[in-house]
Amino acid sequence: MDASQGPDTPAGPVPADPAAYEFALYEPGPAEKSWPRRLVANQTARITALVLALLGCAITIAVMLGDTIGAQGLLVGALLALVPTPLVVSAIVWLGRVRPLPWKSLLFAFAWGSCAGALVALLANSWSFDKLMDLKGQEDAELLGLTIVAPVVEECVKGLAVVLLFVTVRREFRGVLDGLIPAAISAAGFAFTENVLYFGREFAASEDNGDGLGTTWGIFIARGIMSPFAHPLFTSMIGLGFGLAVLARSRPARILLPLAGYVCAVGLHASWNGSATQGLAFLGVYFLVMMPILGALIWYTVVVRRDQLRAVEDELPGYVAAGWFRPHEPLLLSSMADRSRALRTARTTLGPEGVARLRAYQADATLLAELRRRAGRSRRGPAPEYPGQERELLERVWAAKPAVARVIDHTMPSPRWRYVKPPPGMPPWAMPYGGPGGWGPPGWGPPGTMPYGTQPGTAPYGPPTGMAPHGMAPYGAPTGVAPYGPPPGVHPFGAPPPGWMPPARHPAAHPAWGPVPPSGPPPWGPPRHAANGARADLPAQSTAPWGSPPPPQVNGGVPAPVEPLGPPTWYARPGDSPKPPADPTPPAGAG
Repeated sequence: MDASQGPDTPAGPVPADPAAYEFALYEPGPAEKSWPRRLVANQTARITALVLALLGCAITIAVMLGDTIGAQGLLVGALLALVPTPLVVSAIVWLGRVRPLPWKSLLFAFAWGSCAGALVALLANSWSFDKLMDLKGQEDAELLGLTIVAPVVEECVKGLAVVLLFVTVRREFRGVLDGLIPAAISAAGFAFTENVLYFGREFAASEDNGDGLGTTWGIFIARGIMSPFAHPLFTSMIGLGFGLAVLARSRPARILLPLAGYVCAVGLHASWNGSATQGLAFLGVYFLVMMPILGALIWYTVVVRRDQLRAVEDELPGYVAAGWFRPHEPLLLSSMADRSRALRTARTTLGPEGVARLRAYQADATLLAELRRRAGRSRRGPAPEYPGQERELLERVWAAKPAVARVIDHTMPSPRWRYVKPPPGMPPWAMPYGGPGGWGPPGWGPPGTMPYGTQPGTAPYGPPTGMAPHGMAPYGAPTGVAPYGPPPGVHPFGAPPPGWMPPARHPAAHPAWGPVPPSGPPPWGPPRHAANGARADLPAQSTAPWGSPPPPQVNGGVPAPVEPLGPPTWYARPGDSPKPPADPTPPAGAG
C-alpha cells in the first residue's frame, strides 16, 4: 500500500495527476553554457590562447628592443644572452631531478619570465622612470628606480608565474622544491631578456664610439659569468615561501610564508642594485652576502634531494610487506644512478611512451615515500587528507606496474653501504666482526663462517641465529620500528586520524615477489643472478634476452622439474652485505 494513502484507502495504483504530468513535461532542462564559459572549459582553447598571448608579448619586446638598440644590437645581445641561459636552466632542473615537475609547467615558467614578465617590467620601469624624472631629476630618478621601483615590480611579475601554477595545478605542489624550481626558471627567463637589452645596448654604444666589442665583453663577464644566478636567487625566495606554505598546517602560515618570501626577494634585489652603483661596495655585497646565500640555498636543495631519496629507501619497504612493491624496488628507486639505468633500459625496450610512464612511476613512488615520511615526522600526526592522498598514489603506482614491469624486474639495484643504528639495548661494539652498527650478538660473523656477516644456514630474510627471536620482527628490527616493523597503516609515531584504514595487502600480490600486473605474472619470470644461480642457457637466449628460458632437458628430453626461486637474496637490506655470497650453488636442473 502506498504511504500517501490512509488506512481506509483500498490498495491499488494511484491515479495520475494531469497537473503534475504537465509540469514534468514542460520542466526546463539544464541551462546551456555561454560561449565564454565553454571556451574557458576547453583545455585546448586555453592552451592556444596562452601560447598566442606569450607569442604576442615576445614579438612586442623584440620590436621595442629593436627600436632602442637596433637590429644588429638585438642580434648580438640575443647571442650573448644564450650563452649562460642553458647552464642556469640545466642546473635548476638538476636540483629537482628526484621528483621532476612536468615539462609543461617548467616551459610555461620560462616563457612567462622571458615574455610576459619582461614586457610588464619594461613598461612599468619606463613609466615610473619618466614620472620620477619629472619629480626628482635624472640622478635621483635612476637611484630610486634601481633600488625601489625595479625590485618591487620585477619580483612581482617573476613571482606571478609561481602564483599562476599554484592556482591552476595545485596538485603538483607537494614540497619545497615544487615552488622553488619554477620560480628560479621564471627568473632565468627574465634574466635572458634583460641580458639581451643590456648586451645589445652596450654593443650599440660601442659601435657608436668605434670600440667594437671592447666594452661589451666587460658587461658580459659581469652579468653572464659572475652573476648568472642573480635573478634566480632573488625569485627563489618567493618559490621557497610557496613550497614551505604547502607543508604548513596552519592557515596564517600558508599566507605569511609567501609574503615573507616576496619581501626577502625584494630586499636582496634592492641591495644588489644599490651596491652596483657604489663601486667597490658591489664586491663586498657580492662576496659577503650574495655568494653565501647562494651557497646556502644550493646546500639546502641538495639536502632536500638527499632526504627524498632517503625517504624512498626507508618508507617503501613497509609497502613491500603489504605487497604493493617488489622487494628490490625501494633500493632501485632510492638511487639516481639506478633510476638512470632503468630509464636507459626503458628507452631501448619500451620506447618514448615507456620512458614517460617510468618517469611518472618513479615520481609517484617518491611522492608516496615523502608523504609517509612527512606524516611520521609531524608532531600533530598525519594530516586529514593523508589517507586519501596515500590511497591515490598507491593506485597510480599499481596502475603503472603493467607498463613498466619488464624494466623493473630486470634492473638490479647497485650495491651500496649505509650505516644503520643498532637496535635498542645493543651497544655498537657488540659485534666485532659483523656489519656496521652492531647488528647481531657478540661473536656473530667471525672469520671462517661467512665473510659477509651472517652465519651459515640463516634464511636471507630471517634474523641471524640466536638473535632474540622473541619480540622481534622477521626482518631483524625491533617490533614497531619502521621500516622493517609494522606494515603500512600501523603508524609507529602516533595514532592515525579518525576513520583512517591502513592499506590492505593487494589481492594479486605474490607472497614472495610483491605485486604482479593485473593481467597476470610476466611471462619472463624473475631474473636469475649470482645469488640464485647462473643461467645455463644464456647463449640460447641471445635472440630473446627477456624471454623465459626453456626448461632444462635431461634423461632423453624429459623436462626436469624447475626449482622455485623464492625471495631474491640480492635484496641488500641496510644491515646486510651489498655483495652476493661466495661460490653460489646453481639450482637443481641447471647445467
